[in-house]
Amino acid sequence: MRPLAITGVGVCGAGFRDWTQARALLDGTAVFGARAVEKFDLACLPPIERRRANETSRLAIAAGLQAVEHVSVAGRERLPTVFSSADGDTDVLAHLLAKLAASEIMLSPTLFHNSVFNAPAGYWSLGCKAQAASTTVCAGRASFAVGLCEASAQVLATDEAVLYVAYDMAFPEALRSLGRTTMAFACALLLEPMGDDVPGPLGMIEGWERDVGAHEADAGPRALAEAFAGNATAAALPLLTAIAMQAGAEIRLPYLDDERLRLRYSPWS
Repeated sequence: MRPLAITGVGVCGAGFRDWTQARALLDGTAVFGARAVEKFDLACLPPIERRRANETSRLAIAAGLQAVEHVSVAGRERLPTVFSSADGDTDVLAHLLAKLAASEIMLSPTLFHNSVFNAPAGYWSLGCKAQAASTTVCAGRASFAVGLCEASAQVLATDEAVLYVAYDMAFPEALRSLGRTTMAFACALLLEPMGDDVPGPLGMIEGWERDVGAHEADAGPRALAEAFAGNATAAALPLLTAIAMQAGAEIRLPYLDDERLRLRYSPWS
């Protein structure tokens, strides 16, 4: 596999609003403290869609925008995207189930609009006027790794940049007993083919392979790993830690059939 350059990164969730805050937590220069997720104002969206966008879409798009802040408006319009989530929008799901259980079933257009699994990708397309292809994947606890594989494969197949956005929200109280996720987390990586004219200022992914041994998946910094336990997207924490510390690492991510996806990360030098 040819190396892939990481040229943009975005992170937001319960306890941090951007990569700058997250990086300080990941490299140990700041102490993590959980707090409510901020409501991101997506100025890129038209007024009507800005009102319709819920917290899940806002979180995912906020992470994506961080990763492409150096990309021109025209570049964003041409940028293919891959989105991943293990559970989708659980708040919308809870509201849908409550409406369906009522004696008189009435679903609002906005609720139904947001119930589509790839709604965040749709809002992204509207906000960035994106015309390129978009793929949304779901693979349970393996969702981050599967989405990363999909995005990487597209980069290698097309020799073009791809934005990868992963997100998972906390389960609402009505569904808490069914879910694993207790804290919201989203991250984004802008991946590009490696080349002399495309250095990886944030490092590179040099390859991956399936790990069929009994090795446990890596968890990242203890405080963050414990806080986001159960959030499938938080599987990204070890990779994000390596990027924050600019330290080479072999990282095992939860993958399909209880296997691991072992990838190699190297800093840019």
